[in-house]
Amino acid sequence: MSVGGQGFTPSMGGSLATGMGGSLATGGTVATGGYTATQTNPVATGGYTATQTNPAVGCTGSFDLVLDSVGLCVAKMVPVSGPSANLDYKIDATEVTRGQYDAWLATKPALPAKTDVDCGYVTSFAERSTGYAGGDATHHPVADVDWCDAYAYCKGVDKRLCGAIGGGMNPVSRSNDPNASQWFRVCSSSGTNAYPYGNTYQPTYCANSDNAPQSMAVGTMPNCVTTASGFAGVYDLSGNVWEWEDSCSANGRSGYCELRGGSIFNNNSGVFACYSTGANITRDNVNANIGFRCCSH
Repeated sequence: MSVGGQGFTPSMGGSLATGMGGSLATGGTVATGGYTATQTNPVATGGYTATQTNPAVGCTGSFDLVLDSVGLCVAKMVPVSGPSANLDYKIDATEVTRGQYDAWLATKPALPAKTDVDCGYVTSFAERSTGYAGGDATHHPVADVDWCDAYAYCKGVDKRLCGAIGGGMNPVSRSNDPNASQWFRVCSSSGTNAYPYGNTYQPTYCANSDNAPQSMAVGTMPNCVTTASGFAGVYDLSGNVWEWEDSCSANGRSGYCELRGGSIFNNNSGVFACYSTGANITRDNVNANIGFRCCSH
């Protein structure tokens, strides 16, 4: 799988190319709170006004809500028709934003135990770089996080990293099975579409290297959305940032896991398709074009 912007391919166990000739920083600051957002017209114009304040106050974006159980501003979820009524579930309407992630970081979540078979290596959940720092950065997707960061965040806000329908990690062998993978079922509208919006690739619908020089505020590409009944209203499953999935070939930091949907550093129709090309990114990889979204249990 080519993930970087200039056709770079990650080597075995190596780090991903950042695309656009950039390099990843080794550190970086993290905001200490959430935001107060004043919605303008997020779908038509991408406009928000945001300031860093209490994450549970003023959570008014079209795709935000305050989750009472944790008191944090999180992504709204969209109901999904499962393969049977008892297997219905929900998925985040958008990718997790930097503001949402940093608000969770400010709660100082406990690190995994050193004995954790997958994530015992983790010493910090902070982004490895400050990432996009332009206007309205809090509503851009969080990036520069590895699989364990994504997994911990989703668990920390009473959700889960999208995996198998019914629970647990989805086997890599069933990555393209709409009755098995939570992420793929939504993106493909239960296997009927090659792309979130239909079967024909539309180069202008989702954020890619031809129409977006940097990440976009989530949900601001009005055509980059699922529309089929039972799956409608999920944005940015193609483009913007790649998304981690709870679908890995092995345990540990060097285990290979699925990335889905392409990013702003790509412009090839193949990487924007719902179908997976395989788990070939190590769990500990971080990159400016990799983020995630959550599903329900």
